[in-house]
Amino acid sequence: MEIIICDDRRMKRMSVALVVAGLLSVTIPGGAVHAVPASEPLGSVVKAIKKQFAKKSSVRFSVRRRGGPPPSEDLKISGAYRFNASGMYAADLTVISRERAATGRSREITIGRDYYSQSYVRSDKGKYIWKSPPKLGEWTAGQNLAGVVWGKDLVNGINPGFLELVASYGATSADGETFEGVKTTLHSGTVTVTKLMERQAGISFDIEEEGVHGGQITWKLWAGPDNLPRRFQAIMKFTWPEGGDAETMTMNIIYRDWGTPVKITAPPKRLLSDDW
Repeated sequence: MEIIICDDRRMKRMSVALVVAGLLSVTIPGGAVHAVPASEPLGSVVKAIKKQFAKKSSVRFSVRRRGGPPPSEDLKISGAYRFNASGMYAADLTVISRERAATGRSREITIGRDYYSQSYVRSDKGKYIWKSPPKLGEWTAGQNLAGVVWGKDLVNGINPGFLELVASYGATSADGETFEGVKTTLHSGTVTVTKLMERQAGISFDIEEEGVHGGQITWKLWAGPDNLPRRFQAIMKFTWPEGGDAETMTMNIIYRDWGTPVKITAPPKRLLSDDW
């Protein structure tokens, strides 16, 4: 069973509340995505990323996301990931969304299967329209929420599962621009998937199961001399099974400070709230 936490801030918190109330044990997403050998030189990028996993390293990142099918919102996300041998183990991020005459803001921490969050929507006049938990400074908590767990099915430039998939469909490599003082190699390509959807951890895909949306992903990845990603762009066309105009989402991610120590800790227990 898959729990999807929508990006609409109020819908999302209602969904989480239902999950925490009685559905804490769920199947972690990503099982239907099959890894295939990555072609060179993109395989060198995958190898470099997996080396960071093995070292239990970390990276800081920032995301800008625009467009997509309703109820998607334009988002700015910033934060950090910590890794273990399997991939992303912990995350601490801040999400800012622009809503009608208001701004939404959330802080979200994931450590293993534990998830903590605090969110609010505030009008342009300074009034709080919505808060979760209702008391500022407190945190909600949950476990085993499939929507927030990193999986092999995420469209992300540091996800080996995605890179191995796109490499199997053919990727080109060329000299890239100098990005933040680092000379890069630009890898790029296009892949069509049968399922595209939004969940708390990001945009996920599938190549077997069909969803409300499928579509084409046109991607670019800039990697440094050490083969670690510095920048990633994905332009995703969300198509409808019955046809019609596709909804386009553009996502840009910047990765910085590979290997710089990052401390991600759970909120103090005294600040945890049962009130969503």
